[in-house]
Amino acid sequence: MAGKVVIGRCKTYDTDKIKNFIYKGFEEIDFKIVKSKVLLKPNLLSANPPDKAVTTHPEFIRAISEILMDYSCDVYIGDSPGFESTGKVLLHSGIMDVVKSHGLKVIPFNQKVIKKWQGISPYREFTLGENPDDYDIIINIPKLKTHAMMGLTLGVKNTFGFIPSFDKAKWHLRAGRDRMLFASLLIDIHNIVKPSLTIIDGIVGMDGDGPSGGRVRDLGFMALSRNAFMLDHAIEKMVGLPYLLPVSALASQHRLIGDYEVTHDVSSPLMGGDRGRETFSDFQLPATMNTDWNLPQLVKRILSSFFIKKPKINSHICKNCKVCIKVCPAGALSESQETLVFDYKKCIRCYCCQEMCPEGAIRVV
Repeated sequence: MAGKVVIGRCKTYDTDKIKNFIYKGFEEIDFKIVKSKVLLKPNLLSANPPDKAVTTHPEFIRAISEILMDYSCDVYIGDSPGFESTGKVLLHSGIMDVVKSHGLKVIPFNQKVIKKWQGISPYREFTLGENPDDYDIIINIPKLKTHAMMGLTLGVKNTFGFIPSFDKAKWHLRAGRDRMLFASLLIDIHNIVKPSLTIIDGIVGMDGDGPSGGRVRDLGFMALSRNAFMLDHAIEKMVGLPYLLPVSALASQHRLIGDYEVTHDVSSPLMGGDRGRETFSDFQLPATMNTDWNLPQLVKRILSSFFIKKPKINSHICKNCKVCIKVCPAGALSESQETLVFDYKKCIRCYCCQEMCPEGAIRVV
């Protein structure tokens, strides 16, 4: 039987409208949930307010939590942010207010849960910060944003948050500059976590050089599916990409994206185009994807020093907090006379520094 991706339009974070979409979506995909132990896995990248579009919006969490409580569920929420505590990010993102008012239980993702897995990557053991098997249902709640290394961070990429904070850097170091290798381990981690449902917050998202310093966009839609591979594939089509990004390309190659149907809960198209073929005409990918993605590996190796984008610090914006040094998996950043300096021979172009910079002082050029 073909899978389903359900898409709905919503221009503002109106809790009732979000709940209405989710209720209808549950009916569309025949999703039943009663008296279950449920883990909500939002995107809690870093401590930013909702208007920055870096984290899943608190009203999205409120809507989902209220639905789960209607079904007498025991609701937990957690993630492993890039370098800050889960509590700090929940507080600054506005989600902590929902946690307190709705009695959600916070999970910091600080365990060491070893999972053996034989998937599509060459790796056979993964250490997670929380055991997905401890929950009846996991609801994956990504924020639609661009990502310097993967192009977009959607449903599959969001489950990388099960990897404990600084362990993420180790995986980046293992993968190096190989996007497809990194995509393969993202797919394996997603299949270990195996969320029952993915609901994407695309009401306000981010394009350009995301996932933290890009252009905030009013995109005005939500989407859900039991299958994050199908959902990600559908979103890539919606934003008008001319090719599949690494995760979807590899998932397609390994037949993880089957036939699926896209359904809508509104009578008119979301954007321009025929119904079922909606696209954003001006959605911008990160600069990193414009030059080196979709090139043969041999060509990339030859041209890397000339064309592949590098992270660069704007010294006028930098506050010398040294977060970039802490999160760099390759140790390619150092301090010299109160100035941060890149060693581009060590740099693996994972762009973690740009992703985690709290001041937006690192750009990819």
